[in-house]
Formats: sequence, structure tokens, C-alpha cells
Amino acid sequence: MMSCASGGGCAVKFRWWYILLLATPAAVVLWYLNRQGQFAGHFTDWVFWLSLVSLVAFAQLASEVTENLSEFLTPVARGIITASFGNVPELAIGAFLLIQAHNHPNVATTNFIIIRGLLIGSIINNVLFTLGIATFFGAFKHGKLRFDKNRAAGYASMLALAVVGLALPTLATDFAKDVGQAAEENVSLIVAAILIISYIAYVGSEIFHWGDKRASAAVAAASAIGPASAGHHAEHHTHEDHEQHGKQHAEHQPTAEEREEIEAERRKAEREAKAQQRRRENPGILLLSTLAFIVVTALVVGICFILVSVTNTVIVNTALTPLSTGLIIFPVICNIGEMLEAFSKSWGKNKDMEGAMDVAAGSSVQMPLFVTPLLVFFGYGVALLFGGQPLTLIFKQPLELVVVALVTFVYALVNLDGETTWLEGAQLLAFYTMIAVTAFALPGQ
Repeated sequence: MMSCASGGGCAVKFRWWYILLLATPAAVVLWYLNRQGQFAGHFTDWVFWLSLVSLVAFAQLASEVTENLSEFLTPVARGIITASFGNVPELAIGAFLLIQAHNHPNVATTNFIIIRGLLIGSIINNVLFTLGIATFFGAFKHGKLRFDKNRAAGYASMLALAVVGLALPTLATDFAKDVGQAAEENVSLIVAAILIISYIAYVGSEIFHWGDKRASAAVAAASAIGPASAGHHAEHHTHEDHEQHGKQHAEHQPTAEEREEIEAERRKAEREAKAQQRRRENPGILLLSTLAFIVVTALVVGICFILVSVTNTVIVNTALTPLSTGLIIFPVICNIGEMLEAFSKSWGKNKDMEGAMDVAAGSSVQMPLFVTPLLVFFGYGVALLFGGQPLTLIFKQPLELVVVALVTFVYALVNLDGETTWLEGAQLLAFYTMIAVTAFALPGQ
């Protein structure tokens, strides 16, 4: 990937996953040949697996493109992109499955199983597999890892809200009698609206610190202690500066937590100052990064279209089922970027287990609170405009809801003490392996 310094110099660094990008043109060519002519239907399995490999490569490419672009963005724009771009594959796969269900009603039931499995499977994958990988290898290398248990409790409460939101429509229809399709749709839409509002509140609190008095105080303190200008970088903070600032603020001795918040806000202000300088000095690089972001997004959507076009045929002709495809295969591929990022944080010399947890648990929260409502609304819009059956939150597979409830409980049990060991990581991975084996062992749908 090309990385550019503020002085204008650029360097190209080779990444191992560049080789996987070769799967993309191969998938496109075989998909075209597979549609018509003498090779029609001969390359379906190849197209499916090559598309999955392409998504693995694009997950890494998208991460780097987003990181390069974020260097030029304001904190608000950076927060929005970070919070939403990682879910593009799930959104694209879900949307194409809904469109396909409208165009081909005979696969509607199968597609809805895949979609609901994807929504639940992404939660399971991030909490058990991604966090398990990060915990096991990080703690095995560094020993016991510690993190902020208050943040872990916040993620646990959001996951609990998501489980309740996903389970209530199914429970309501199971206990009620003579519930019609209209009632199921209305309940699903109302719950989806509540979930998306909860997600907006979550993003506002976690990323933009709405109503956070301490964060506001930290911003003010950071502004008073150090100016956020392009020429005021961390390397210029000398010992004399700190002594002067200490004299100016001797009447207020901040606590350790307040000092951490002040330092975090200072670093944020300095990053924004540097971003402003880069935007002024490198308008061409900003344009190039923006175009790269758009192109990568379009390619991810295109590969998801090719993948969805052959999924049902592969399920019919192989041992895969709609449940195993939606619950295991798609979530693992769509979240491979999060898994590698969480692993790198816990494995690195900084032993950033808290950062790994932010990646894993944050992605788990986004799926039920952001992706699920959007797909419900999209499915309802498709059905309203073109007819057909909309996507509801009525899960026909009780295994999915039971498992995600157990996953939330296990997450809280393992992480609320503020520290973790490699054994707990192994337990998370063992739990995920049992779920995967069960999903693949179940026959049919």
C-alpha cells in the first residue's frame, strides 16, 4: 500500500495479502464464463471460493485505504467512516440476498436463513473467535492482560440490549396466537427503529462524547495546557513547558484518570492539527485517497454481488447449508480484518488488550444495532416497491438466539473483571469451535 508523508514523499510497502488480490480478476472472469456459453455452470464452486478469498484481501485493503484517508479527515468524519465502513460486506451481501429473494421467490426462505445467520454469526464470530484469538495469543505471549472493565461492562450492556431486541419479536410470535404477517412486519420495523436509535446514541457517546461532562472538561483542560496548532507537536513539549504548565495549574491536581483523559484529548488535538496541515500541503494526496476509498468500496460491493449470485447453487451442490453458510462462512470472511487488527493489538509490544476488545466488541455491537435495522428497512422497502416477502426479525432457528444469548453471558463472565489470560482465550475459541461443528453437522436448513 502507498503511504505518503506530509512532505509529499510516497513509499510502496508490500503486504502479504497483495497476492490474494489476484483472486479478484480470476473470480470475475470465471463468473462471466460460468454464466453462458459452453462453460455455463462449470465454475460455480470456483467463483464462490475465489470471491471469498477476494473479500479477505479487500478487508485488508479497505483497512489501509480507510486509515490513509482518515489522516486527512476531521474527527467527526473519521468517526463516521470508522464506525460504518467495516460493515460494508455484510450490508452488501444482505442487500443482494434480499434483491435475489425478490427476483427469485423460490430461494427467499433460504436467503432469509442466510441473512439471519449472518447477523447472528457476526456477533458470535467477533465475541468468540476474534476476541478469543486476540486473548489467547496476546496473553500467551505477554502473560495476564488488563483492560478497562468499565468499557467491557458498557459493551456487555449494549450486547444485552441487542439480544433482547433480536429475541423479543420471535418470542412474541411464539407465545401469541394467530399472529399474521403484517403483525410480524410491524413488530420488526418498530424494534429495528429502536435498535438504530440506540446505535446513534452509542456512536454519539463512544465516538463524539455527547453529554460527557468529564470529556468536555478534559477538552477544556487540554486546550488550556497546550494549544492545538499545526506547529505544536508532541516532540516540542519540553520539560520546561511541563514545569510552567504545572505552576499555572498548581491549584488543581487532576486525578490519574483525568490526566489520561487530558492526554488523550491533547493527542487528538495534535492529530487534528497535523491533519489540517496535511490537507493544506497535500490536496492531491487527499483526492487520491478519496478516490481509492470509493474504488475499494465499489469493488467490495461488486465481489459481494458475484458471491451472492452463486451461493444458492453452491449450497445445493455441496455439503454447505444455509445455516452454516450464514452463521460461520460469511461472518468469518467478512470479519477477517477485525480479527487481524485485534490480534495485532494484543500481540504487539504495547499489549493493547483494551484496543483489541474495542475492535471485537465494537464490531459485535454494530451488527445488531446498525446492520440489522438497515437490512430490515431495506427489505421492507424492496417488498413495498416491488412486492414479495420482507425481512423480519422472526428467527425460525432457535439455535441462533440461544447461542447469541449464551455468547453475551460468556463475554460478560470472562471480561468484567478487567483482566484476562490465555486460558480464557482458549475457552472462547473452544466455545466457537463447538458452535461451528454444530452448525456444519445440522442437516438441511
